[in-house]
Amino acid sequence: MLLAGCSLLPQRPQPQRLLSLEAAPLQEMPPVAGEKVLRFDPVTAAASLQGVEILYRREGPEVSHYARHRWLAPPAELLDRAVMETLAPHLPYRAVVRPGMPVEADQRLSITLLRLEQIFAADGRSRVHLALQAVWQDARSGRILGSRLFRYHQPARPTAEGAAIAAGQALERFFRDLRAWLENHSSSHTSAPPSGVAYQ
Repeated sequence: MLLAGCSLLPQRPQPQRLLSLEAAPLQEMPPVAGEKVLRFDPVTAAASLQGVEILYRREGPEVSHYARHRWLAPPAELLDRAVMETLAPHLPYRAVVRPGMPVEADQRLSITLLRLEQIFAADGRSRVHLALQAVWQDARSGRILGSRLFRYHQPARPTAEGAAIAAGQALERFFRDLRAWLENHSSSHTSAPPSGVAYQ
């Protein structure tokens, strides 16, 4: 009877698995010294990405999330940290500072995370869709120097871990594209670079 009673005890809930959002180090990309100071604002995110849920959908309007997997922190926080740790040393600036630091900045960069989700096709294959908006401004006047929408579709294994890995790969592509965009136009003082959309 004791053994039978033990078998009726409720099972322990499965622990949540926490996944991070990280890009590979840009090792082959040497740092570029610049003359200006860039202020990097905290990354913001769309309302649907304020939490820690890992979102997915099956090529339709209904969005779900994994039950036993979560982001380590809200994606905007993970992206913010990745920018400072992985990308900032390779940007064409003398220094990259944060708001509140006692340093006068010449330019300002804001990034908004618009979309981060795993999309499943009818055949079971999946991809991660990452979309971000970057706005580049003169820090003193507020004049917009450039605005660009970056979109990426990265093949992913059909699991939460696969989504996290693919998101990191897409993030690395974004870092390289963002650096090239800033490097190509950071020396311009009198004219604003063209805005646009990057689809990849």
